[in-house]
Amino acid sequence: MTKQSTNIRNDDFFLAKEKLGLLSVGDPGTQDRLQVTDTFLISVARKVDGKIKEHPKLKKSLVKIKRSASKAKRLLTTPKSVVAQNSNTASVAELSVNDINEKIKTISLKKVAAPKVSIIIPAFNKVNYSLSCIQSISERLDTKTNPSFEVVLVDNGSSDNTIALKGIKNLVFVHNKENLGFVGGCNEGLKASKGEYVIFLNNDAEVTENWLTSLYDTIEADSKIGIVGSKIIYPNGVLQEAGGIIFKDADGLNYGKFDQADSYQYNYVRDVDYCSGASIIIKRSLMNSFGGFDNLYYPAYYEDTDLSFKVRKEGLRVVYQPESVIFHIEGGTAGTSTNTGFKKFQAINKEKFLKRWGKTLNASHVLPAEHYLGRDRSGDKLALIIEEALPTPDKDSGSRRMVAIIESLQKLGYKVTFWPNNLTAIQPYTKNLQQMGVEVVYGNIDFMQFSKLYGHAYDLVIMSRPEICAKYINICKTLFTKAKLVYDTVDLHYVRLARQAEVETANAEQLLEQSKWYEVLEKGLMQRVDATLVVSEKEVELLKESGVTSKVYVVSNIHTIVEDSFKTKFQDRKDIVFLGNYAHLPNRDALTWFTNEIFPTVQKSLKGVKLRIVGANMPPELEKTLTSKDYILDGFVSDDELFEILKTSRVFVAPLRYGAGVKGKIGQAIEHGLPVVTTSIGSEGMYLTNNSSCVEANDAEGFADGVVELYNNEKLWQEVQANAKTSLVEHFSTEKATEDIKRVLNS
Repeated sequence: MTKQSTNIRNDDFFLAKEKLGLLSVGDPGTQDRLQVTDTFLISVARKVDGKIKEHPKLKKSLVKIKRSASKAKRLLTTPKSVVAQNSNTASVAELSVNDINEKIKTISLKKVAAPKVSIIIPAFNKVNYSLSCIQSISERLDTKTNPSFEVVLVDNGSSDNTIALKGIKNLVFVHNKENLGFVGGCNEGLKASKGEYVIFLNNDAEVTENWLTSLYDTIEADSKIGIVGSKIIYPNGVLQEAGGIIFKDADGLNYGKFDQADSYQYNYVRDVDYCSGASIIIKRSLMNSFGGFDNLYYPAYYEDTDLSFKVRKEGLRVVYQPESVIFHIEGGTAGTSTNTGFKKFQAINKEKFLKRWGKTLNASHVLPAEHYLGRDRSGDKLALIIEEALPTPDKDSGSRRMVAIIESLQKLGYKVTFWPNNLTAIQPYTKNLQQMGVEVVYGNIDFMQFSKLYGHAYDLVIMSRPEICAKYINICKTLFTKAKLVYDTVDLHYVRLARQAEVETANAEQLLEQSKWYEVLEKGLMQRVDATLVVSEKEVELLKESGVTSKVYVVSNIHTIVEDSFKTKFQDRKDIVFLGNYAHLPNRDALTWFTNEIFPTVQKSLKGVKLRIVGANMPPELEKTLTSKDYILDGFVSDDELFEILKTSRVFVAPLRYGAGVKGKIGQAIEHGLPVVTTSIGSEGMYLTNNSSCVEANDAEGFADGVVELYNNEKLWQEVQANAKTSLVEHFSTEKATEDIKRVLNS
């Protein structure tokens, strides 16, 4: 490694970006590298697509374009029955009793003595809506995969043929002599129901396959959740509501109304001001403690908002769950005019609500212009994380660390937006993050436009890896005006490349040249941010040696001990495990070195012992060399399969000859009570000691001897297992990581 001075000159920094192919928006040309200023960056930013203040208009245009482009897609994903109902409701509404009786023969509801969930549907006339709603429940809710449920239909004094629906087998039918409104109808249904949980569902809605399980699983998963609400979509596929916002003046906003239902911002779990009573789940005991919906809001409107505020006052959460979807006509029963019928009570009840909750609204709610902040109550600060791609924690340790960082930020009160550079919604990883409460950006989204619209709202930006930080640093420094900017190295790339040159001597000249430019780049980035993250104290030392002494913090991998794996004792374990993502060159080199120069020696002493080779992205040319019957090529496995392999194997090997950072694979082995043989590169930053908490060797013969000794020596094996566990708990716990991140944020 070359020894660079502490201060990286601007001209050297931009030359390094150029050499590495990383020049980005805001970088000056070669002739004026020394004159880069914030004024210059702002001028570049404004040249891209207009002035900042013009962007609300631009956003409106973009939404219009997106709607037009996705119209066909929306229609394809909307149930045909909903489309038909919306386009021809008049003729369906005139069904005779005989016609209704024929249709209800196709409806099958299961009789349940003690249902987990009661689905309560208030109805006033519009028998066709109620029929379609119940039919969707019958057809789309698989009783084998959903919690047990009953359906309660409340006939609110209807004058049409709604009474004929009483003939549906196993339907709980409640008949009110007069129209008690949505409030009274729901409360009567509550009295007649038996479920531990109750769902209130509008009769002009149709449910989808995952509607019930998504509501139920979410509220069951956390005792601090009081209400869960659904994503609501119009019959034509346009979004109607993705959670609700209530502003300081008590006006409400159906977040996302008339936008594209599959847009990224509407598809993650988050706490909200309220969820529409068109589809919500709540525990019966909690609902009863409030006396049902408040009669103050008879006949309808603001009763669901009031309920959400009462739930939050009890210290419970109101959560929007986008995986629970209904198609809803809106106004199908109450109408749409605010001057006549029940709809006129919307304005009347707003004043009642404002009188009751005015102090709360003024203290903790936003103005309409601040709706971007008001859409998510999950935290009081905003963090943006920028990475090359979505984390894949079942494939690499860096992703496991990233997920743990996200969880720590959430514990510290941050709402997290994740921006993958490739803007690709890879599954199941996108959905996994969304279900954690992370807003994952995907699709045709421009970062400059995003930054101009929302950059001012963010408190923290983490840019992961030098290539990503180099690309985004200029825009972030200019438009994220109040945010702390953090560069997450993941590992020091220039250190890894220099070490690789020591091993791959044939490519040494090229690797050292690349290392030189990465060193300039990485240290130049460190000068331009508020804080830099590294993963080990060793990397802090390396930076200090080259003159970088400030704003560098350790946030390492995060590991949790799996106590169950420690129940599998020495004598019940067998075989050796190698684990890695083979897209990472150090892992390929380590496996090749082990299979060519180490394992043949091991086999002479350990007859019949197999080498299990686990991990994703095995290149074909490497796989062709692994034909021995003594190899078990597991490849990519699920988490459960990996856990079983780790807890039943006897020795883990990590024969890394070059690399940087800390090795998540070693931590993962220790989590499962699996002792490790590794090199000094592998143990770096892991707080492991040779012949105490690991076995360490840097040459092939010594490594082979270490494997054999650890495999055969039960006393040594037990000592290494116990000491490694102690070290992992002390240095790599979730609590320590959260404290480390807090220290960075408070710096």
